Amino acid sequence: MMNKKKSKKHGRRRASRHTSRKRRNTVWLNVLPNDLWLEVKRGTTILTALQKENIDLAGDCGGLGKCGKCKVRVLTSTGLPLVSKTEIRLDDEELRQGIRLACRTKINKDMTVYLGESEPELKYHQILKTGTLPLLEFDPLIQYCPTELPVDLQKDGRSDLALVRAALGPAHQQLKGCLSCLRSLTAKIHKNSAGGTAVIHDKTLLDWLPCKTTDHHFGLVFDLGTSTVVGKLINLSSGRQPAAVSCLNSQQKYGADVISRLQHVRMNKDGLDKLHLLMLKDLNNLAKRLLQLNGLQPADIFVVVAAGNTTMQHFLLNLDPSGIAEAPFSPVVDVGIIVKSADAGLNFHPEALLYVMPVRSGYVGGDLLSVIIASQAAEQDEKVVLGIDLGTNGEIFLGNQRRMLTCSTAVGPAMEGAKISSGTIAKAGAIEGVRLQNGQLHYKDVGNIRPIGICGSGLVDLVAVLTNCGIIDNEGLIRPTTENGMDGLNNRVIDHDGVYDFLVADADESYHNRPIYLTQKDVRELQFAKAAIAAGIEILLSEWGADLKEIDTIYLAGALGNYVNPYSAIRIGLIPTVDPDIISSLGNAASTGASMVLLSRDYWHKANELAHTIEHVELSSRPDFSDRFIGQMDFPKENLWDRRSITASRWNKVKGLERNNLAFPFPNCITPLVGLVFPKSSP
Repeated sequence: MMNKKKSKKHGRRRASRHTSRKRRNTVWLNVLPNDLWLEVKRGTTILTALQKENIDLAGDCGGLGKCGKCKVRVLTSTGLPLVSKTEIRLDDEELRQGIRLACRTKINKDMTVYLGESEPELKYHQILKTGTLPLLEFDPLIQYCPTELPVDLQKDGRSDLALVRAALGPAHQQLKGCLSCLRSLTAKIHKNSAGGTAVIHDKTLLDWLPCKTTDHHFGLVFDLGTSTVVGKLINLSSGRQPAAVSCLNSQQKYGADVISRLQHVRMNKDGLDKLHLLMLKDLNNLAKRLLQLNGLQPADIFVVVAAGNTTMQHFLLNLDPSGIAEAPFSPVVDVGIIVKSADAGLNFHPEALLYVMPVRSGYVGGDLLSVIIASQAAEQDEKVVLGIDLGTNGEIFLGNQRRMLTCSTAVGPAMEGAKISSGTIAKAGAIEGVRLQNGQLHYKDVGNIRPIGICGSGLVDLVAVLTNCGIIDNEGLIRPTTENGMDGLNNRVIDHDGVYDFLVADADESYHNRPIYLTQKDVRELQFAKAAIAAGIEILLSEWGADLKEIDTIYLAGALGNYVNPYSAIRIGLIPTVDPDIISSLGNAASTGASMVLLSRDYWHKANELAHTIEHVELSSRPDFSDRFIGQMDFPKENLWDRRSITASRWNKVKGLERNNLAFPFPNCITPLVGLVFPKSSP
């Protein structure tokens, strides 16, 4: 009997312990310096816990442990194992200090982590918002028609809608009315019987405004970039752009590129909803800022045009993008979409329309069609135009009115700082330009503070300069140069276990008091990116049956396309070796093309026509792409910066500079990296 009682007692104790474990399936995460306490499920990674609370943390790989940028300091004694440095990308000193990768570190007990102090001067991001709007036939998607309501027409017993038709004239006799407008039309006409403004879309009356002014006649344009989102306010009466705002794409917490985000959608049931809501949050916040700046209300907006790559547009519309993730890379829809903005989740007038640009394929989206429209390449009779959109995704077009070819290639992450050891987006402290003068390295950085890392344009410049002076050979290997007068640079070539890296800035020269390196792996990443672009251009030229001499104009679009120095891009083989005079930047061409659609319905029809007539070359199915890609890996042996290779018009601008000095146009606002005097705002 006693044994049975003891057995029952122990059974109850075991059950009690089991229940206790269930209750303690959650643990606390204390996030400093804001002293935020989060109750999280045991075994959750730090990154996942922070993402659920919308706490931003750097990272480019979507939590796959590949980029090594989501570093946090763990202050709790957790007995964390020292995972191999190769896997978690941390050095011995960082491991000793408790630095861990948030995406690799699971919270199995109460934990305190430190994310670093707020750095207001580093909040500035250099996001491209502008572009040049060409001449166009003004015919906005939304019509505002001021009109008078004659008294005699109001007394003959006709309906309110018929009254509006008659007042507008013969061109509007087929005018219909949406339900929400008809419900309020009688009250609005009685309130101001003298007249008003009819808001019309596609022969449908959306609203009757009790005023004749043009002060509130605006539309919005959104550029849905993978890294950044830009919003523009456009006056539909004058075509002017009174304001533009931007922000980083909040979806970056799930990966710096579309591939990582597509993977997140496929691996998580609620992944698509999360990315859709993050997109809506960004767009609604941008719209709120734009409207406040101009004294407008959400109800004043009747039309929005959005352009982005195919995946971003799917996220906006909450369409399943899974088909884009694998061959044959099929989107849900390729035609332009017109829906009520409210149905998509945007907060404007109840009858406001959202126009989403058509796409050509899974990786040639509405953004590239907008770039083609902005360039007006498809309106050229004889000129052959090459366009390169150097954003997070590399997209290329070649042609004119007679024929237009496109292709897309994986390039963006390296070009925008991701996958680069000291890479960063173009924010305060990012090195965006580099030159060599009198054997001394100089740089220009965003915000004029000590450097924090290297963004895309700075990476292209740096590699071009080091290639030109022999620190990097044409195969991409970093090693000391035999060029005269390069002792200062050779001292920055550091041997790391038999592999050379280049010290861009030592700990004393950087903002965070950590050395900034250009590693051998970084150079390889850039080679992969530039080789993919160059191979894509080669294939399009082959398909067209043309050579480089037949290209009349090269347009660069996207953030990197606007800021990159064309001489540096040519020097590393990112752009073909052509006369630099034919190269120009379109600025933020995606938003420019979308603005043209907003202001002229002809361009909406043109965009849909292009989506079905342009020829898309799928590089992944080309048997010659691999060979061309390998053939473009090396840096060109031909030196454009030599006097013999530069055209006379351009050489006059850089006359008198030796080969190992500055050999391309560069702003005067540069800072010597050696013997540097920093601004007072730096620590």
